[in-house]
Amino acid sequence: MNRSVKISQAFSHAAETYDRTAVIQRLVAQKLAKKIMTQEGSSLGTVLEVGCGTGILSSYLMDKATHYVLTDLSPSLLQKAREKVRGDHILPVIVDGDYPCFTACFDIIVSSLALHWFQDPRRSIVRLIACLKPGGRLYLSTLGNNSFHEWRTAHRILEEPCGILDFMTFGQLKAWLPVSGVREVNEEWMSITSSNAFEFIHVLKSMGGAVAHPGHRALPYRAFKKVTETFDLNPQVSCQILYGSYKKPEKMREE
Repeated sequence: MNRSVKISQAFSHAAETYDRTAVIQRLVAQKLAKKIMTQEGSSLGTVLEVGCGTGILSSYLMDKATHYVLTDLSPSLLQKAREKVRGDHILPVIVDGDYPCFTACFDIIVSSLALHWFQDPRRSIVRLIACLKPGGRLYLSTLGNNSFHEWRTAHRILEEPCGILDFMTFGQLKAWLPVSGVREVNEEWMSITSSNAFEFIHVLKSMGGAVAHPGHRALPYRAFKKVTETFDLNPQVSCQILYGSYKKPEKMREE
């Protein structure tokens, strides 16, 4: 099965439970929205959101936009977002974030905690920037490579492969934002307290986040049980959140 289809199905299955467990997503969306509105002021112009989920970030920004294009790979999540975010200026579209199908017509492009699901985040950033008007801005948040290190460590101690995605590093995100414009990358840490490993896994599944990295095979029961027992010695989960922004030049330099 195509990986994009797997991801779409996982998030579609989680559409009914997503908002109940999306604590980190909500906190990150609030902070990203505050940064955007502080930087941009009262009017955002024409906005594209990539990977809107159930509309958490959209709900903070929609009233500031002249036109708001709401996109996600999952039809079910997009429908949830559309129920939450209403207005004649909002256009919901099913779009694969790896291949945004737009011209350079957006003042602002936003994406919160979606970029790490893209098959090729570096190329996706380039494609998204191409959709910005001259002087437009890209704002995004994503998980950093140190996220879930407690769960990864439990696997590493037992020399077992871990299925959690290999997220991008701080340096990678900064390098992927073109030097031709104004770029900025920041990070912060957030922690989730879980009762045990099974609660952590349940939360991941309820948000559609349990899709393993390509090629990973589920551990045999005995190995998995040992991993969960090791994790349960200190059952908390840390998330490294990366925030990136980029302003496209008003006029691109001629080569």
